[in-house]
Amino acid sequence: MEAIRRRKIKREGRKLVIELPEDFTAREVDLILWPSTEENESKKNKETELAEWKKDMEQFYSKFNVDLSGFKFNRDELYDRP
Repeated sequence: MEAIRRRKIKREGRKLVIELPEDFTAREVDLILWPSTEENESKKNKETELAEWKKDMEQFYSKFNVDLSGFKFNRDELYDRP
């Protein structure tokens, strides 16, 4: 028995095109289709990575303490040139 398993095939509209290798000799095939769950899993992985990245950034920037309570921004000083 010959079998081919493809990880993911993207459809275009309502058509699905499957290219077979040259050495695939079966004249008839059984086809089973179900929605891919890889998209959901990859989305969960990205969300997990993002949460970890945010946690790392919060931890990194927590080391820097800046007191801006006495700071006043004067826009006129910004453009004051000698």
